[in-house]
Amino acid sequence: MDDDAVYQYLKLILDYVPIWVVLLFGLITWLIRNPERLELIPKYVAKAKFGDIEFELREIKAELADTKELVSELEEENLRLSSLMGGFDAHAPVTELEPVRQKLKAMSSNIDDLSPVLAGLEPGADPAEVYAAAEILRARRDFSCFDALIGALDRIGRDPKLEDLRYHTVWTLASAVHKTVIAAVKHDGLPKLTKSQLERAQTVMQQLHDNPHVQLDRPDDIKQGIRGPASYALTWIGKGLRKYDR
Repeated sequence: MDDDAVYQYLKLILDYVPIWVVLLFGLITWLIRNPERLELIPKYVAKAKFGDIEFELREIKAELADTKELVSELEEENLRLSSLMGGFDAHAPVTELEPVRQKLKAMSSNIDDLSPVLAGLEPGADPAEVYAAAEILRARRDFSCFDALIGALDRIGRDPKLEDLRYHTVWTLASAVHKTVIAAVKHDGLPKLTKSQLERAQTVMQQLHDNPHVQLDRPDDIKQGIRGPASYALTWIGKGLRKYDR
């Protein structure tokens, strides 16, 4: 057999490649040709080991099932949230928006994927999406969304007409900033927002407060208009900055 080329090549491979690798390759080839057998393996085999590699087959299958279920839950959550965020008239009287506000508030703490909420802060978002995002962030006081919230108010506050958003929507956005800053500053120690975040928020909220269009909101009682939460936010931002300056 020394003259047999196939034998020589096989001997050369076996001399340099562990036998388990050859067996694994053969098993994979067989499974590819018999896919119905592949589906049955996790049902009967909990663990397989080839050399130093160990496969927890049942565990892998369970993890994949859990991941699939999580993705399905997130898709359902996003569908419900998207339906709610776009399913009302953002220009309806405030009293008519109260049931919507209560639903958004109730849903806010259970949202895992905030991407639909943050989309409501982007340029060109539907007024209903902006209002929904404002109410959700006002309830959550989520520090991870603070930069996006401030970025939206920076853009809106620069617009002479507040991007044609109604006063109540902008009031809700300003109130979301106010409540988030309180949550970040009121405890002992340094704020849970960075100094640069607070400094930017200070500039943006002052800009919003001074917007000429905002000045027309509740001139009879400015605390009830946008200038109310804007002023409160500035007060708490100042407290936070003073903590950094000590």
